[in-house]
Amino acid sequence: MTEKRFLTSLLTEGTFLLALGILMLILPKITDITFGFMICLAFISYGGYRIINSIMLRNFSRHYILTIISGTLLTVCGAMLYLAPLINIMWIISVAGMYFILESITTTATAVMTKNILWWWQGFIYLSILQLLIGICTIIILPSAALWFVGVAAGIDFMISGILMINIYLGTNYSRFN
Repeated sequence: MTEKRFLTSLLTEGTFLLALGILMLILPKITDITFGFMICLAFISYGGYRIINSIMLRNFSRHYILTIISGTLLTVCGAMLYLAPLINIMWIISVAGMYFILESITTTATAVMTKNILWWWQGFIYLSILQLLIGICTIIILPSAALWFVGVAAGIDFMISGILMINIYLGTNYSRFN
């Protein structure tokens, strides 16, 4: 896989994440069930994309196993929400909290890997701190946590992650790979 293909996959993933994040934040939240269905579709689609993308880009990342585990956790959380949207709500919210904590570790590893490549690698550190705070808050307020909190937090996380990935694509000298 060439660098050009890697950068194109970053642009694709960033655009996909930005669109999912915007959809999760602007769609009307009529009931918990419809919002839960939107969250489950977003989690399943992005989790599956992460698994496939990390397998395809395993030569460019040292922590692709962690990304596969993170994508699997997100897909399982979405599937459980789809199968029983109101019965397993405590378990689903706790798995979503664990996903955010694991994603924080993955984002920190990405920041350390790109420290010598990107001049604004600190954006990943800020994103990992935000993901860690979302994960801890989700687990701490678990008995009273609502599904809308997980959905809004995931929407914000997806948007910021997408913006950072698009910035990686735009910030690199893409013309040198042509």
